[in-house]
Amino acid sequence: MRGGYRAALGNVAGAQADYDRLIALQDRPYARFLRANLAAKVGDPARALSDYDRAIEAQPWNDQFYRGRALARAALGRADEALSDAEFLVAQRPQWPPSWHARAVALLAVGRPEAALADLERALQMSQENAYFWSARAEAYERLGDPARPAADRSMAEKVAEEKAGCGSCSSPFD
Repeated sequence: MRGGYRAALGNVAGAQADYDRLIALQDRPYARFLRANLAAKVGDPARALSDYDRAIEAQPWNDQFYRGRALARAALGRADEALSDAEFLVAQRPQWPPSWHARAVALLAVGRPEAALADLERALQMSQENAYFWSARAEAYERLGDPARPAADRSMAEKVAEEKAGCGSCSSPFD
């Protein structure tokens, strides 16, 4: 719990130390997931990936682990693997807007911006409270060569981030 609080307060080193200690005491999949999310949130998808892999290896049915791994794989250029994880997630949790975001990110990574845009539209129909949905849709529009819509979506992402400043999961898919 303390690691989560520390991460939420921006104390990355403290959260990292807590998660490392937790794993040293009892290596559990959820502890790996928490540490992976922290690494991904601070921009270290390579470090995150090993913990996501270990968590999924231990509990392949636990769909909450797949979003982070899909996003980490996409960030590392492992687009086909990212898409595989995201497809699994969408099949398991189609009612969860972040599932569609994860698949959209993977679709962008494999060069399919039209399909990514459709998934982001679906995510935004379900929830407009996640700034990163708007940012991803701006990227999809950019890749499609739309000159006007990316700026509007980036503006909306900033507005949502400001309005939801106290909501970690609204600004980062790793919270």
